[in-house]
This record gives sequence, C-alpha cells and structure tokens, in this order.
Amino acid sequence: MKRPIQFSAAALLTVGMLSACAEDDPAPAETGGEDTTTEQPEDEDTDDEEVGDEDIDEDEDTDDSVEEADEEDEESSESDDETAADTDEAEMMEEDFELVFYDDQVLEMYTETHTISGEGQEGLLMSALEQWLTGPDHESLVSVTEDEDVSVQSVEDHDGVAHVSFSEEFAFLNVGSGLEVGIMNQIAHTAQQAGFESVLVLIDGESADTVFGHVDSSEPYTPDTDLDSYDSIEE
Repeated sequence: MKRPIQFSAAALLTVGMLSACAEDDPAPAETGGEDTTTEQPEDEDTDDEEVGDEDIDEDEDTDDSVEEADEEDEESSESDDETAADTDEAEMMEEDFELVFYDDQVLEMYTETHTISGEGQEGLLMSALEQWLTGPDHESLVSVTEDEDVSVQSVEDHDGVAHVSFSEEFAFLNVGSGLEVGIMNQIAHTAQQAGFESVLVLIDGESADTVFGHVDSSEPYTPDTDLDSYDSIEE
C-alpha cells in the first residue's frame, strides 16, 4: 500500500510543476507556433496621407488664388495706366483764328482768317504761331519774319500764361522803329484766341530781358488793343 501513495504524490507534484510553467510562459494556442499578436492598423498612415493631400490641395488652391489676384492687380494697374494716358493725351482741336499782319507798307494791321488745328490748347497756339510766321495768304499783307529763319520751339501753359519759346533769330529781327509793340500785339492776340490770358516770350527756352533791342519781354505781355479794332483784309 505505501507505493501507490508515493506514486500519487509524485504525480501530483509533476502536474503542479507543469501548471506553474504554463502560467509563466503561455504557449500560442494551436497556431502552429506563429505569433498571433495583433498588428497596428495602417489607417492612421492613410489618414495622415489623406490629410497631407488635402493640405497640398489647399496650398495649391491658395497659390492659384494669389496668382489670379496678382494678375488682376496687374491688369487693373495697366488699365489705370491706360486711362491716365488717355486722360493726359491732348484732344485734337480746330479753331478759326484771326491772325494779325501788317499791310505791305507796314503802316496798318489787318486780320486774316486761318483755320488752325492742334493737340490741346498748347498745340493749337503753336500751330497758329507757326502759321503766323509763315505769313498771310493775301498779297497786300506781309509777315515781318517771312525772310528770317525764325521758328517756334515750344509752347507751355503756366497758369494761363503762354510761355512761347522762339529761336534766337527772333530776338534780333530787323524791324523798323515803332513796329516792336505791333509785333508783340500780334503774338498776344494769337495767344488769347487759343485761350491764354497773356504771353511770355522766351528765346531758346530762356527768359529775355528785351527783344528787338527795345521791347521788355521779362514779364507776360497782354495786348494793348482789342482784336476788333483791326479791319479784316476780306472786307
């Protein structure tokens, strides 16, 4: 009877040891030894990729919007420049001028009608003075500059005063005594018909104290006669 008891005790001890080993290192459950540990899903990476794509798309949309805004600004700026250029461009004008000339005896002055065209007020006066220098159409009238190499260099508006620059030959015109004021009146009448109040005669763009040796040209000149006081050569 003692041996069966010993065998039973040994069997129980063996079972206890096996149970302890099983608790310390559990074996995979009938998986053929493969590790069945659950792997982390890849959804997070996918989400990150989707978010990244959305960020890229948003960046691209933002860049496109900025480029479109820049293009619109450039087009608006160009439009503004074109509008400013259109505004600055002088309007073509055409007016009938009563240009004043001496008679062929250089005793009296008469008016002769000329149709003048020019860009803006300044261009209109310049064209009128160029015609005045060229001379009259009527054979009984004369220009005091027709045999001289005189030219109009420029016309500028300074608050209603026409600054007219003539070439240096104008200052030394060989005109008889008493004709200087008449010539200044002819120029000033022409300037007033172009819309200016008075005229300042310059030589080569510079202020001259005198022209023709006697006439003060340091200040703007206003005619001392009325245009209506002259007879038209056509009458």
